[in-house]
Amino acid sequence: MPNALYWSALGLLAIIGLAARLLHGRALLGRRAAPMGRADLAVALVALLALGFHCAAMFFRSVALTVPGTDGAVAAVRELGTVSQIAFWVPGVLLLVAVRRTWAPLLIAETGALTAVGVTMFWDFDLSVHLVALAVSVVVTVALLTSVSARDTPVRV
Repeated sequence: MPNALYWSALGLLAIIGLAARLLHGRALLGRRAAPMGRADLAVALVALLALGFHCAAMFFRSVALTVPGTDGAVAAVRELGTVSQIAFWVPGVLLLVAVRRTWAPLLIAETGALTAVGVTMFWDFDLSVHLVALAVSVVVTVALLTSVSARDTPVRV
């Protein structure tokens, strides 16, 4: 199990990325910023929450179990079987679909990072390799999320 410094650093990175994005007031990549409509933002948020739950179930079981009714889901994720794979790959793909307008190199990096996390989790890799993949994925995801800009998408009736 990785130490508290590892998890603290990843959490701090996410907070710094969010703070930088909020304080800057607009996407950090300027001209390369990708517009996202409300539906894409909602899908991205749900996908990130699902991926976060998967990670919490694997590394912080007691924390994940504080959410009422998640006993079965936590157990299924921790088994690393078919349910766990669906619980990882489906939100991963949904996140990529939601950010599909992102600058191509960043989208490719996110695809590679998520793939590396999945491969190192579900195939026979040492935990340290998986933790490196997780760290890279957090860095790339933070970079990606600071480079998108919300746009109002008119609702047509």
